[in-house]
Amino acid sequence: MGKLEVFQNGVFSNTGEPVFQIGTKQEDGTYVTEVFDLMGKGEAEAKLNELQPTAVKKKEVPKKEAVKKVAPKKAAPKIKVPSTTELNRMSKDELEVEMRSHGLELDRRKSKNALVKQAAAFLKGK
Repeated sequence: MGKLEVFQNGVFSNTGEPVFQIGTKQEDGTYVTEVFDLMGKGEAEAKLNELQPTAVKKKEVPKKEAVKKVAPKKAAPKIKVPSTTELNRMSKDELEVEMRSHGLELDRRKSKNALVKQAAAFLKGK
């Protein structure tokens, strides 16, 4: 007997609902009926599970893991911290972009001197 499957084999004449049976599929695509009971889809699937329970998985024995050699992590490249002199040489736009890369958002409405002081104070804490 081949692998059993649920297949639709017509409709109930009184309700028009599909009729399902259990059988094996042949190479030409037709089915050989093994269980002749006329059932709804849910009933047929339940019956199929009784006849052909899913394979029971064997208990997996934990495998001993080989000791893995882990390469040392490379340090992230350090972002160069500009000096106060370098900050003073930048335009307000350049200051804003530079400080974004360090995690500080500047308000360009402030004076350049105020922005440089704020940036220098922030970088001093890094």
